[in-house]
Amino acid sequence: MARIEFKAKVWASMEGKGWTFVTLPKSASAKLGKKGRVPIQGEINGFPFHSSAFPDGDGSHLIQVNNDMKKGAGVAAGDTARFSIEPATDEVAVEVPDDLAKALRRSAAAGKQFAAITPKARAEWVRWVTEAKREETRKARVAKTVERLAGGARRPSD
Repeated sequence: MARIEFKAKVWASMEGKGWTFVTLPKSASAKLGKKGRVPIQGEINGFPFHSSAFPDGDGSHLIQVNNDMKKGAGVAAGDTARFSIEPATDEVAVEVPDDLAKALRRSAAAGKQFAAITPKARAEWVRWVTEAKREETRKARVAKTVERLAGGARRPSD
C-alpha cells in the first residue's frame, strides 16, 4: 500500500491541557482500508512514530500525538503538521527457547494456554525466562511458567 500523505491541525481536547490529537482528512482515513483501529507507522514533520489510528465516530480516524511526537516534530496544539503514514502490523514475533518449548510440550494445559494468549503476552513469558542470569533461576522460571500457564495465568504479572 502506498503511503498516505496529508496535513492536519494538532488539537487538544481541553484548551492546552491533556491529550493532543490529529483528525485524519476523510480521504486519508478511507485509504486505511477499515473503519476500526488500524496500527500505523509513519512520520509527523519527518519524525518517525508507531501508533494506532482510532475511529472518531464521524467517519474518519484520530491519531493521538504524544509528547515525544510533539517534541520530535516541533509541534504543539494549534499547529498544522505534515503526516506520512501507512498501515503497520502490531504482531509480535516470538521465538520460544528450546527449554521452554520442551516444557510446554510436556504439559497439555500449559501448551494450550500459551497458544491461546496474545503474542505480546507470550513475549512477556519468554522475556521473563530468558532474562534470568543464573541457570538455576532460568530452570525455576521455566517450571513456574508451565505451572502458572496450566493454572490459567495469561501474563507473568498475573
